[in-house]
Amino acid sequence: MKPGRIRSQRSRDLVLRWAVGIVLLLFGFTFTPAALSGPAPLKKYLTVLKQIHAEVKEIGPYPGEDFIRREFFVGEDDDDTNKDIHVLVLIQSLESKEMMTIRVTEMVKDPGNPQARLAKTSRVLFCLVVEDRLEVQSSDYEEKDLAKLAPEILTAIQNKKRLLKLGTPYQFPNFSRPNKTEIDMVSRN
Repeated sequence: MKPGRIRSQRSRDLVLRWAVGIVLLLFGFTFTPAALSGPAPLKKYLTVLKQIHAEVKEIGPYPGEDFIRREFFVGEDDDDTNKDIHVLVLIQSLESKEMMTIRVTEMVKDPGNPQARLAKTSRVLFCLVVEDRLEVQSSDYEEKDLAKLAPEILTAIQNKKRLLKLGTPYQFPNFSRPNKTEIDMVSRN
């Protein structure tokens, strides 16, 4: 072999090593911040599901039931008949934990009766709640769909509570008979 040829081979090897080193270095800088940040951040939809659990639990069960079952409709209008998504939330206590089931049914208009809606698809989400932790046991939804739907369900629950004035004490109007001083005040005017 000629000495010039050995040198060119060495320079190619050196250049190749430098290129591989730079690529590995850049690759390392790209993925290092994720590794240094510690455990993966809590998924936002899990926080929203915990809020859904708390809101529905605050409403409480119907009289005579030892579980909580509430129904909501997702949509922009305050009138539930104009909404296309029906949500059923069921919370059952099991010893020191609770099982929350959320069934979401998409509705379509009945061609024969435009005021009626029929079930198109139905999907279920099962969550286990232990103390302040919530874990999704199984879901018919992908994470991206759940991340979009969970805030809509929470908004529907909060809107229904607002409309029904649940969670705040309701002040009944005083329909008792007016007393003598009230009658005198009215008659003077």
